[in-house]
Amino acid sequence: MNKSQIIAVQASAGSGKTYNLAKRYIYLLLSSNDCASIKNIIAVTFTNKAAVEMKRRVMDYLKKGALSLDAGDFFNDLPLTKNEIAEKSLIVLKNILEFYDNFNISTMDSFKNHILKSCAISIGIPPNFTIERDYTASLLLSLEIFLQKSQESEDLKNIVLRYLSQYLMTDSSWIPKDNIYNEIVKVFNKSGTTGKDIFVSTSNYNNEFSSRVKIILEKIKSFVKLLPKLQIYSYHNKAVDDVLREGAKIFFSMKVSARFAKEYLQYKKDAQPNPEADDMWRDISVKIKSLYDFHMENYYVVYSCIYSKVALELDMQSKKDGIVFLNEINKRTVNFFEKNNAIIPEVYYRLSERYKHFLIDEFQDTSFVQWAGMKSFLEESLAANGTFFYVGDVKQAIYDFRGGKPELFDEVLNEFPSAEIEKRLLKQNFRSGKTVVDFNNNAFSKENIERFLNEIYKDKDSECDFSRFIKTYAFSYQEAIKEHDYGYVKIDTIDKACANVKEETKQKFMDNIHELLSRFNSKNIAVLCRTNNEISDVSSWLLEDGLEIESSQTLNVKNNIVIKQILSILMFINSPIDSLAFASFIMGDIFSKVSNAQSDELEKFVFVCNKDNRNGTFYKTFKNKYDSLWKEYFEFFFVKAGFIPVYELTLSIIEKFKITDNFPQSKAFIMCLLEFIKEFETQDSGLKNFLEYFKLNSNTDALHIKKVFGNGIKIMTIHEAKGLQFPVVIVPFLKLSETKIDIPYCDDSGEKIKMLGISKDIAKFSTKAKKIYDTAKLNALLSELNMLYVSMTRAEYELYAIIPPKAGSSNNVASVLFGGEKIFVSGVKQKYNLNDNVKDDVFLDSFDKSYKDIQKYLIDEKKTSLDINDAAAKGTIIHYALSTIVSLKNENIGDVINNAWNVTKRKFFFENVDFVKEKLEKLFLSKEILSLFMYDKNEVYNEKEIVNANGESFRIDKLIISSGDAMIVDFKSSNYDEIKNRKQLRDYADLISEIYPSKRILSYIVDIDKEICLHVRI
Repeated sequence: MNKSQIIAVQASAGSGKTYNLAKRYIYLLLSSNDCASIKNIIAVTFTNKAAVEMKRRVMDYLKKGALSLDAGDFFNDLPLTKNEIAEKSLIVLKNILEFYDNFNISTMDSFKNHILKSCAISIGIPPNFTIERDYTASLLLSLEIFLQKSQESEDLKNIVLRYLSQYLMTDSSWIPKDNIYNEIVKVFNKSGTTGKDIFVSTSNYNNEFSSRVKIILEKIKSFVKLLPKLQIYSYHNKAVDDVLREGAKIFFSMKVSARFAKEYLQYKKDAQPNPEADDMWRDISVKIKSLYDFHMENYYVVYSCIYSKVALELDMQSKKDGIVFLNEINKRTVNFFEKNNAIIPEVYYRLSERYKHFLIDEFQDTSFVQWAGMKSFLEESLAANGTFFYVGDVKQAIYDFRGGKPELFDEVLNEFPSAEIEKRLLKQNFRSGKTVVDFNNNAFSKENIERFLNEIYKDKDSECDFSRFIKTYAFSYQEAIKEHDYGYVKIDTIDKACANVKEETKQKFMDNIHELLSRFNSKNIAVLCRTNNEISDVSSWLLEDGLEIESSQTLNVKNNIVIKQILSILMFINSPIDSLAFASFIMGDIFSKVSNAQSDELEKFVFVCNKDNRNGTFYKTFKNKYDSLWKEYFEFFFVKAGFIPVYELTLSIIEKFKITDNFPQSKAFIMCLLEFIKEFETQDSGLKNFLEYFKLNSNTDALHIKKVFGNGIKIMTIHEAKGLQFPVVIVPFLKLSETKIDIPYCDDSGEKIKMLGISKDIAKFSTKAKKIYDTAKLNALLSELNMLYVSMTRAEYELYAIIPPKAGSSNNVASVLFGGEKIFVSGVKQKYNLNDNVKDDVFLDSFDKSYKDIQKYLIDEKKTSLDINDAAAKGTIIHYALSTIVSLKNENIGDVINNAWNVTKRKFFFENVDFVKEKLEKLFLSKEILSLFMYDKNEVYNEKEIVNANGESFRIDKLIISSGDAMIVDFKSSNYDEIKNRKQLRDYADLISEIYPSKRILSYIVDIDKEICLHVRI
């Protein structure tokens, strides 16, 4: 057993982090020299999924050890015989099963909350506090309370007046409360991720800034007098003219010409310098720089004052409600451990546990706050000969927005100078094929990263310190295992001159998808995106092509092309003079598919109509030209407008234009729209009101759907994909650019957070601002590069990426990283023998098959879709069809069956119910079954509800009351429970005999699957 107390494992993508963590955990349990109890070991991950996976790995290997099964080289390093491993593994397994609560593999948040709950009173929170994630409503309420109190308190009123006078200096459009809220949210988040309080100053920005500006303006006016004597370049004159024209306003907006940042005048060739002018210019330049420094340090002072007051209100409010916001947990953790140095023994006592061995996964994502809490425990355990084992990869540090500090990976080793330390580097890649590994080795090598940085920064006025980049990617090289001699990589770069980048991206993406589906199952393909908008675009492309997708992100119904067309016809029905809505609908796919009208002909008609009949009514022109189409598809809706509910109207449109038949990929969107309409009609009515309601609420959660279909093409964010792997990965929007830094910039380098006013314009004048600005931009670029690395290392067999020319408003420099080739291809495509018969363990949306009750559990992800091929499902549909047939006496059986089939199709319009007609025909071939339908209609009751003396209701499928008999008919599928059903029929019979005491009670079961009728004797 390794005797190092601290082991740091640098594990690149695919090198087996979970394997090594599980191996370490089991070694601690089985080592003959240690024999630790599960109660003494804690393993910390960053996601629940990772915790579950590690527990599974540990249990699997313990079972293999206990049963002496092949575990590869997993147990080789243990100084134990095979029998000893089996004996100890069995003991540990029993221990885990008996004391499962001590099986301490959990997330960092779970561990932290466990500690806080055990010491709640010491921290000053209710023992049974509730953790809330969403703080927005409470923070806004706290701001409201502060503003109300400011009307009564002079101190608070002065703060608000300082804010207003300061903000009025700018010419920005504004809503004061929203502006304040937006700024304090940034500070609240930063305080939560760092555990630090805000620095509050009493300086008066307004008076000091105005005083300085006044002095500068006077000096510039004096300088102007010297201009006629100076032979300087015109840009000096323009800079001065701009200031004199705009006055103080130009300083308040921080838009002063960068020429003032140069402390010297640029004279024309052979011109004689003017010492007096030079001195004046230098003085003006220095004072403007000082002004910008002052602005940077003090502009947001008033916001920090407001924030401190609002935070106080929020704290009082949360204590009153017994809640702690997740964002606040970090701060409380830091305060608890930093201010209570001797608290650990007390914590152990309250937990009734004493952790001796610590294992941490994804350590590069650990924040200073999380480390502050963990460090206290480690100091205690290491002093008692405990151990600390952590794994991670600084190249995969993509959670800086949550406070993750990858530099901790190396820095923490200096925290424990007396401990024996070992560093390990895992070089082998067990995930990807050699082609993919080689591609990433080249792209993310230290040499290529250096070349990339020098190229994109060569013309920029920036203080570039690339040391963090070089250190991060110093050990990026990996070796593929020899069995993985395969793979394919294709990188497409879209030309800057491309007229329609989005359309070109779509075409390339769909071409890749179609080719891949000839070799891979859809479940083997993962599409990785950066934003929800990208996910929405990709999802729409795939759904429009009729492909199944699986996404954990939400899709807005309003963006679906079919929903847009449904809304167009609803808008036309509401207002026939809405020519745009009508034109949009008739030129769309819904109308062209059902009417067989040629799109080019309709486009020509719309164009001519718009040109020649500007003042006419568009639909009348259409009616005159296409009378048959009008009568078949529009006249009904035109006449019925205003007389039927919106829900029924929309269903009629869906049915008339066969929308679900022609656009099956949009079923989920259609159902969500119907549910939205249904919700609307619980509180309002009318088509006009609905259209206004839809417009106002088009971005609400009610109009979003999740996880469409199952086992389809996976679409997710890169953050979600971290830690996962897929046979094929496609990155359709591969971007790499410098991101904008937040304003205000929250500087957390000191003991408290300072809000600084830093921007590109301010950095031109302020040396301090420039240093912070350049560093922040470089750090942001490193995060972007890490994001790129994560996305490009998820693929097992094949990797595809499309590089657009722009990343936001900036040039996309990702192509520079990959050598600037328009198309890069490496490796060979082939078909792999993957086990596609194993269904993914995913949650699917479910749909109630009755269109009258469009699934109230639309967003319930734990239910599964009704499989129309399932016998029980078919039985449900046939059961409904039979309920529509009262009697066949004196009726044409074929006509009745057709009618029942049509009614059933309308009820279950999301499904193919063609089997209903054939099944009914077969059922009525049975003389026994047919005889039950040969009674007069006035003697038959379908779906008859009966209530007993206790108020319980029962529904009888078919009840026939003849002159001498009362017959109970129950329709069942073959898998019914005979004993349970007999009891049910007995209960029915008892009820009917009470109602008809003089009649003979007969009971029948119609077995739908076997097409037989059974007489049940009660």
